[in-house]
Formats: sequence, structure tokens, C-alpha cells
Amino acid sequence: MNYTIKQYPDKKFTDKMDQTRFIKKHFEELKEIKKAEYKTNSQPIISGLKTKMFEPQIEDITSDFIEVKTVINTTNIIDSHLDLHMPNIWNKTVKDNPYSHHLKQHENKFESVISKKAKSYNENSNFNQLGLDVNFKTVANINEFVLERSKIPFMFDAYKNGDVDQHSVGMLYVDLDIAYYDEDSQKQMDFFNEMKQQCVNPEVADEYGYFWVIYEAKKREGSAVVFGSNSVTPTLWVKNYEPQNSTQKEAARALQAKRNLIINHLNN
Repeated sequence: MNYTIKQYPDKKFTDKMDQTRFIKKHFEELKEIKKAEYKTNSQPIISGLKTKMFEPQIEDITSDFIEVKTVINTTNIIDSHLDLHMPNIWNKTVKDNPYSHHLKQHENKFESVISKKAKSYNENSNFNQLGLDVNFKTVANINEFVLERSKIPFMFDAYKNGDVDQHSVGMLYVDLDIAYYDEDSQKQMDFFNEMKQQCVNPEVADEYGYFWVIYEAKKREGSAVVFGSNSVTPTLWVKNYEPQNSTQKEAARALQAKRNLIINHLNN
């Protein structure tokens, strides 16, 4: 098997220690390159996760407004960027900004904005509540938002019909480290093994010989995607929603219509 590092795609390594020697030599440079990246989704490379049936809770939708709760990211899993998000990764960003954009496919376009004020927060969870057949704790980063049918009819129907089963975070790296297999350093090997035990899929670490440990990141947006770099990011529920201002407007329109009828009757 040839080993590769995403930040140096043309570089091939014949074994893990060959790769490790390169990582050690270019350690700080690798970290700076990684921090400069803007992370969205990518084609999944992770396999072997034992899944089980997961269905979002979806009401019988009769309103032109829906309220949706989605998982944008889960921690404690090595994703297809070879990133292990640690449990506190989103603490600062949701404290600094409790709202987030919710987009379609990370598209930076007005017509792709599902919500520009989704509630963004963290929720302690377990992978066995999110579609994996394993008892392993995780922290789910959530987007909760209201969507009007007329705004993006296609995405309204996609959520209403339960077709959106993955999401992805657009993020900037803030604080990170590299865990790598190193037969020449007990300290590094201990760190590699310690961090490996923090993830639900440690076999990925063994297969690739290294992974990134992400302690803190800045969330820019969350997106509905077909394939995310972390597939354990489902829609949790979809409910009917009746905006208060909509109710008030309907009442005002009804009152005005009644007044118009009276005026027309008096005039005639």
C-alpha cells in the first residue's frame, strides 16, 4: 500500500515510517497549510462503520412553513479529511455566534440560502442515536431553522419528504495537532494510541498511519449535502411551523376584509 498526505498529493510513501519521517520533518509546515484550508465536504473514504436504520421524525406537513433540526457535525469520528473533531471543538464558535447560515451544498449564492439565521448549538449525544450500531458518545453540532416553502421549494420538499440525510460544516481551523504512527518515539506512539481511542472508527487511523486532531474550529455555515465528509449527520426532525407574524397578518387581513365588506355595503 502507498501512503499519501492530502497536503502533498504528489508525494508517495512506501510504508508508515517513511510517511512518519516526512511528517516529522515538515511538521510545522503541514500545520500551517492545514490551518489555511477552508473545510467543507469531500467524497467519503470512510467505510466499515456499522450502521442501523435511522428515520427522522417528520410530522404530516400541512403548513407552508417548516421547522427543521439537523446535525451539522459530530465529534469523535475520523472523517474523510482524516480529521478527528474533539468534543470541545465548537464551544467557542457557538458562544461567539449562536446563529449560522444554512446552505444548499455549500453554495455561496443567494438562491442557495436555506436560512441565514439558523440556531447553532451543541448537544451531547451518542452515535447509537444517530444511525450507528455502536454505543459511543459524541457531541452533535446542530442547526435549527425555519424554512418557507416559497423560498426554496425544492429543499422544502426534500426536508418534508425525508430526503436530506447528511449535512456538512463549512469551517476554519483554529487549533490542531497531528497524531501519527511512530515506532521511533514512544511519546508520539502513546499520543497516536490515546487519540485513536477517542474515535468511533480507530481502524482508519491504523490504515492511514496518521490523522489530524482538531481542538477548535470556527463554524462559518452548515449545509445540506448528498455526501459529507462525515456521514453521521442526519436530519433529526421536521415539524409544521406557524410564524406569529404570519398569524397576525392573517388576522389583520381578515379584519380588513370585513371592514371592506361593511364599507361596500354602506356605499351600495
